[in-house]
Amino acid sequence: MPLHFQAKSDSSFDPISGVTIPEPRILPGKLPDGSAVTEYQYAFYRGDARIGGLGFNGPDMSVEVDGMAERVFIFDLGHDWLIKSMLEFKEIIENQDDDYTFLRGLAQGLVLAYAGQTDNEENLRYIATTTPGALVGAGVPPSVETAMKPQGPIVLAEVRIATHAG
Repeated sequence: MPLHFQAKSDSSFDPISGVTIPEPRILPGKLPDGSAVTEYQYAFYRGDARIGGLGFNGPDMSVEVDGMAERVFIFDLGHDWLIKSMLEFKEIIENQDDDYTFLRGLAQGLVLAYAGQTDNEENLRYIATTTPGALVGAGVPPSVETAMKPQGPIVLAEVRIATHAG
């Protein structure tokens, strides 16, 4: 069955697999070219047992959408080794979905780990992206979506969180 993560106060939870993804540990980072990024270190749990994890970088920026400030966080999953790591987790939980469906479901769990926030003072958006090259490099067969987007990022999952400031 496909993963179907639901937002909790400080995590996401898939009731079918029993997997919980807490909000990740985050650290400031820099790419070799000097660009500032955020480093995300996720852990995956089933009950109290840690059964996996995933670490990656991504940029964040402030933008204006419909006259409102929004902080955007990009989860850069555009590397074949990251996709392979995600697919190794698929084996751990014995998920039977096709690879692309699984990747989208797990990416949704990553972004939904933040969706239960109630103390943010600005609008937030979390976007998990990959690239056609990363999918091909990891051996993931092309989907209709990836075939229609031979260049540029593919959005695997996205969540918007409205401001909760009083």
